[in-house]
Amino acid sequence: MKKFLLLLLFTATLACSEKTDEKQSDAYIPELVITDSLVIDRLTELGMIDVKEDHSEYLFFDWKKDELLRISEHGEVLASANRSEDGRDSFKARYFTTADYYGEDEILITTHAGIFIYDLDFILKEEKPLDFSLVTHRIGGSNAAEVYKNYLYTFSVDNDSGEKVYNSEEFSTSYPFMTLRDINSLDIIKSQYIPEQSLMAITPGQYNSLDPIVRFIGDEIFALFPNSPELYVYDLPSFEFKSFQALNPGDQFKKIQPVNRDINFDGFFKSLASSQYTNYAFSNGYLLTQYEGAAPQDEVDALPKNVVGGSDFEALVKKYKEKQFYQIFKGEEKLWEGTWDVNLWSVRDVLFSNAKPGEDPEAIEKDVQTIYFYELK
Repeated sequence: MKKFLLLLLFTATLACSEKTDEKQSDAYIPELVITDSLVIDRLTELGMIDVKEDHSEYLFFDWKKDELLRISEHGEVLASANRSEDGRDSFKARYFTTADYYGEDEILITTHAGIFIYDLDFILKEEKPLDFSLVTHRIGGSNAAEVYKNYLYTFSVDNDSGEKVYNSEEFSTSYPFMTLRDINSLDIIKSQYIPEQSLMAITPGQYNSLDPIVRFIGDEIFALFPNSPELYVYDLPSFEFKSFQALNPGDQFKKIQPVNRDINFDGFFKSLASSQYTNYAFSNGYLLTQYEGAAPQDEVDALPKNVVGGSDFEALVKKYKEKQFYQIFKGEEKLWEGTWDVNLWSVRDVLFSNAKPGEDPEAIEKDVQTIYFYELK
């Protein structure tokens, strides 16, 4: 990896960072620092899907070419393959739902068709049928399945129960979606209902984004539901509930209401007018959370309701939903909340972006793809 001689620092006190009106903590507020970069000799933009535990390599997906790629820590393409097409090594679907490093030398991919285990050259070694379905609206990097050591976490419903659960008026509380499994046998170790403290339990119903963002750290499992501003902690391997931390976002966080099933596209319009947590990461003893803005309800109400994705709809998405709000915590104390002029993502414990602060990654066409790694310091 390329090492920066001069680390780029920026905090809430810089001009490029907009503070909210909320009073900030008097404690030290860490700086967001670019610590490293990964330069990949690839014209098309890649999406990071997973990272090895020792950070020796990264798993990417090329959405234009439908290719999976293993990239070394030096940016070298170690292997690439299109496994969405027909063939002996295909995962039998156009897109996968999740893809994770599994052990030292395997990659585990989930689709609606099953679980597919590949070697590091993307040669299929084993295929397992599923008696459950992942509950998610996302593909190619969903939060609905995660691999950790000998465990497979899934946010799922048993196939035999699916129709009854999906037709339930109290969908979000009708089934123990959160499940910890033995990764070899897929037998259930423990299942959990959505926490009773969450918005989705207090106001049951259908939500477009229900599956939580899950992180495994040591002997704990952390879960942040997109629509509910709390971070939940579970024990590993018992998967027993331990505690939760209220994130207390500012007034710009708009809570969502369940979908009205009698109204076409209601879930999309409700999501447009509400906020959603999109990521979080632990960095050097701090917790960094991230949520998107919400379009004003009157502007959403003014949209035509017979179409989703039109120019007016997309204009509101760009104006409001692409704006990210960040929170920094030390323990349970919120040190800061506000905006930065960079969009961050995280995979496992890696915090990254495809741009530097203030840089538009789509402004110019580039011959290489550069991923910037960040930490709080």
